[in-house]
Amino acid sequence: MPIYEFQCRQCDTRFETLVRISDVPACPQCHSEELQKLISAHAIGSGAPDTPCGSAPCSPIPACGMGGCGSG
Repeated sequence: MPIYEFQCRQCDTRFETLVRISDVPACPQCHSEELQKLISAHAIGSGAPDTPCGSAPCSPIPACGMGGCGSG
């Protein structure tokens, strides 16, 4: 089961929870099912596929010393 991050549209509570495809999660604070699924930091922290060093955005002098985006 994947872990998702949500924000309740009723009370603004942010929380993470394990969610099955068939489940509809509810806010732990107010029990509302009116939730917005958020993009968690775990999902965006891995870097873009074309940045070999994982630094984003790439700069002329990347932190990894590989010489720029796309070079290996």
